[in-house]
Amino acid sequence: MSNCARIAIIEHQNLVRHGLERVLSQSPRLDVVSAVGRVQDFPFDDPAPDAILYGPPVHDCAAESELPGQTLARLVARAPVLLVSDFHRPYRVLEAVRAGVLGCVTGRVDDDELLRAVDTVVSGGFHLSSTLVPRLQSELQQPGGAEPRSLARRELEALRLLAEGLTHSQIGRRMGLTEATVSTYVKRIRTKLNVGNKADLTRTAIELGLLRDPAAAGGDGAAPLPAPGRALGPMASRSRSLLLGKN
Repeated sequence: MSNCARIAIIEHQNLVRHGLERVLSQSPRLDVVSAVGRVQDFPFDDPAPDAILYGPPVHDCAAESELPGQTLARLVARAPVLLVSDFHRPYRVLEAVRAGVLGCVTGRVDDDELLRAVDTVVSGGFHLSSTLVPRLQSELQQPGGAEPRSLARRELEALRLLAEGLTHSQIGRRMGLTEATVSTYVKRIRTKLNVGNKADLTRTAIELGLLRDPAAAGGDGAAPLPAPGRALGPMASRSRSLLLGKN
């Protein structure tokens, strides 16, 4: 399985952890190399996995002296993180996005979307479950939301279109610019925001509230997401039993 993506699971509930392993084992592209119940038990000394599936407990800390944000930062620094949570405590959606996670899904995710989310995170894309879009929009509207930093109006527009998955050529046609000018805008945006890849740019666009529908976030490696309220298909009815390790 040398060509498979190496996945680590950290989930404090035993039944859910076993259920996640069962779902991931369905994909020939994925290899679960570690499955532990606590961050303290994660093998930080082993070679880094290609992605970490993290289901934090309500009181999330790897040690008494470590805050939840510090725990998440340690994992993000180790590998791309897909967060599986109800996003009430200890992390809200916007906080998780700002911390650097590349994917957010709830515990009710169906197996098909879970596999798509893992593939997206492994490839460096960003996945936000459609069921979390209204919550993220609400968080963005609360006081203390992100400011547009130092970007000019046209740069903000280019960033929004880029995060929606448009190519430089498509952005140019939409904005009435040459492709070379768009490339210059993107380079300037990367420099101002100090970000290096498409996933970081998408995450920043979400933080700034630029996407009218965060579920539309796409681009390289990002799987398309169903619109809010859209049925997830026949697999959805099996999501709860799969995560609980039942047939």
